[in-house]
Amino acid sequence: MTGASNYGASSILVAEGRVLRDGVHAAIMAGYSRLQIEGDNLIVIKALQGKVAIPWQINYIIHDVRNLLIQANQVVIKHIYREANMTADWLSKYGHSLSNTMLATDFCNLELRNIVRDYMLGRTLARRGA
Repeated sequence: MTGASNYGASSILVAEGRVLRDGVHAAIMAGYSRLQIEGDNLIVIKALQGKVAIPWQINYIIHDVRNLLIQANQVVIKHIYREANMTADWLSKYGHSLSNTMLATDFCNLELRNIVRDYMLGRTLARRGA
């Protein structure tokens, strides 16, 4: 399942929290009961896992997500590096160009399909750093 939204002038933290909530909500409403959540925002992931205090900006969002996750039978939550998350990176850029929300369960965009294929084959971007 994929989705993209334009959240306007939200902070990165709030936008990441909102997209997490929207994705979990969509998955639960679609009847999925086994969820694997991967995110590259360490603060959001650790807050959801209960490993850090929830920042006030996303407190209500994280509580919403936790309430939704109660409905799932199995949940795996893990942090991944942005370079390993090319699909989410593409969707976030695409979502920013939208005037409304798009949710799709198929991959109609060729570029997105290629990114997903590369992800399934284990290809990632090279990690850049100092």
